Amino acid sequence: MDPNNNQPINTNPLEQPAVPQPVAQPAPAPVQPASYQASPTPPKKNKKILSLLLILFLLILGMVGYVFFAKNQLNNKQNLSTSNTTAPTTTVLTPTPVTVDQVNVESPAADLNGIDRDVQAL
Repeated sequence: MDPNNNQPINTNPLEQPAVPQPVAQPAPAPVQPASYQASPTPPKKNKKILSLLLILFLLILGMVGYVFFAKNQLNNKQNLSTSNTTAPTTTVLTPTPVTVDQVNVESPAADLNGIDRDVQAL
């Protein structure tokens, strides 16, 4: 049965009659040529081996190039970091204490009203 065709309805493929197999006819005796001639085409195995070796060579060449490139990039990065000898300085912000005279507490109710207005504006 062809796999691309649907099976007809109400048929069972196991109950279908078997197709008779053709009987093989005896082959005639091969004719021997008078002289042996070599085929002009070279065997294809050599072409496959040659192409596989070429691909392998290109793959190894690419891997070696990548290793040298990565090593060069690492050396450049290390040279950049060692040439920068000045260390960054950090500034620590310390709060200055406020005295009682500097605190402005005139009207706490006005400050709370201002905060309420700011919250409602949001």
